[in-house]
Amino acid sequence: MNSEKWIDHLAHWKEFLDVRLSNAKDDGEREKTTRQLTAIERVRHSAVLNPRLLIEFINPVSKANLSDEDIEINYLELNESQQEAVRHAINSNNCLSLIQGPPGTGKTQVISEICLQLYHRDPNIRILVCSETHVAVNNLITRISKLDSTIRCIRIRDKEQDSDTDDFSPRAIMDAYQKWLINTCNDQDIVEIIKEAIPKVETRGLEKALALSANVVGMTCNRVGAYRFMDTTEMFDFAIIDEVCKATLPEILMPLTVSMKAVLVGDPRQLPPVFCSEDREIIRNIEHCDLQHYMYIDELFSRSESTVLLDTQYRMETSIGNLISNLFYEGVLRNGRVESITDSLLWVDYEPTQMWPDPYESTEDNPVLRNFDECILIEKILNRIERIADGKKDVAVIVPYRQQVVELRRTIHEYSKLRVLIDTVDGFQGKEVDIVIFGITRTTGPFRFLADERRLNVALSRAKDQIIIVGNREYAEKKRLLAMIADECKVVYDYPVN
Repeated sequence: MNSEKWIDHLAHWKEFLDVRLSNAKDDGEREKTTRQLTAIERVRHSAVLNPRLLIEFINPVSKANLSDEDIEINYLELNESQQEAVRHAINSNNCLSLIQGPPGTGKTQVISEICLQLYHRDPNIRILVCSETHVAVNNLITRISKLDSTIRCIRIRDKEQDSDTDDFSPRAIMDAYQKWLINTCNDQDIVEIIKEAIPKVETRGLEKALALSANVVGMTCNRVGAYRFMDTTEMFDFAIIDEVCKATLPEILMPLTVSMKAVLVGDPRQLPPVFCSEDREIIRNIEHCDLQHYMYIDELFSRSESTVLLDTQYRMETSIGNLISNLFYEGVLRNGRVESITDSLLWVDYEPTQMWPDPYESTEDNPVLRNFDECILIEKILNRIERIADGKKDVAVIVPYRQQVVELRRTIHEYSKLRVLIDTVDGFQGKEVDIVIFGITRTTGPFRFLADERRLNVALSRAKDQIIIVGNREYAEKKRLLAMIADECKVVYDYPVN
């Protein structure tokens, strides 16, 4: 990206955030937006702890420059592309490394290996592990701590609580220290003095102090902006940002401004950041602003010649894996799980009883996006899966529209053998299930979300064993991508009850 375009892009972000701050309705939204504005301003004025990292983020080097230092041992079992990604992350003389992780390719495995390698090379290493979502951070901290109990981990939350990471919260760490003190110190007076000095509540000062003493610190990107890291002595050695392509530019910049090196892990073929309707309205009112559609991080992955692709997926059976590879990854994604399952790709076709959305309920500006025909079919499918299931199955019912989610949740009952999750695509990135049921919902009108390759990729690639698409094929085949998917599926008309 040339400097003029980068300056314009940051200016658009600043203008957007200024308006959003003036419209903020609560303290939480104001604080979040202020943090992002501060990150933008720090970058605009080069007030970052490692300017070289920022330079490489704006203008990536043409090729990774790897040191001669060998990786003597892998702590986890890794394939060749995963090993290459680890080498680039820890052996590169560059400040920035990029790892593209398509669905099921073991991003968590790679990030965990990077942390283990760095820790065993330097027990005093300080690594910042971030993501746009709490769930991704929780998964990483839990996984890393289980692999090596000597690594000092801390998980700093925003407002969310999660029992899986309680052991790593500031309060849990201080309680454990107090118990250790009581059990090991023989001088009761000293114990009482120290106990009195231990903070009774979690403060940002306590959180920052614990973060500065930990090997691995987990928090969302936005939470990083809550602390002032003053100088290079407080800088993190590495920042690892997971699901980076789902984060906005200001969120990504927060970890980058406080770290010496960074590893960005993501996939520009999966979901981008989400802008709510109010945000989209702000963007429309900014002249020449394209923040909703232009994603700098996607361009960075495509421009960098040293991006490492994790090329082997272990989630999906072979027909599903081939479908995802051919449709979304130019056929380069290989199957590490070599298993074929009968009828793993099904398309349930049907003759609609009417047009959906219902023209009598809808207006051109406000369509009622639900489909009772598909609700009935999806319930039939779930009933049959329940009858033939040979054990507990996780089933994701994914539909493009929130109104159809509401209708399905209202009509679908609980099952003894099935764990059924019903949501839009956005609720499923990072998750995997045994079976995906994807409802097209529309039988008329524009495709919009159905034409979004990134959303379809995420929706279909959640499945390990089977994809069942429910949709009127005559409508769907008007869109090339949906027609290509239908061609790979076994088509059944309606759905057998028995």
